[in-house]
Amino acid sequence: MEVYGNVRTKVDIDPEDVIKNLIKDEIGFQGWIFEKDGRYYRGFEVSAGVHSFDEEAEITKEKYEYVKALQLILKNITK
Repeated sequence: MEVYGNVRTKVDIDPEDVIKNLIKDEIGFQGWIFEKDGRYYRGFEVSAGVHSFDEEAEITKEKYEYVKALQLILKNITK
């Protein structure tokens, strides 16, 4: 016989972790965002053997503003 059920358990979720994961989902691990000449970019590091170099990819203004808002929230809740 198979029995199925729902288990409800109270959990504590760290809001900082949630926001950090949302940012990481948008710009990658250790990525950054910036504006240059009215355009918006995501910066990231690319490995090239023993060296690495910075690369950039254009993003939408909406994504840029979303990440900036998340970063602002993160800054204010970690004070």
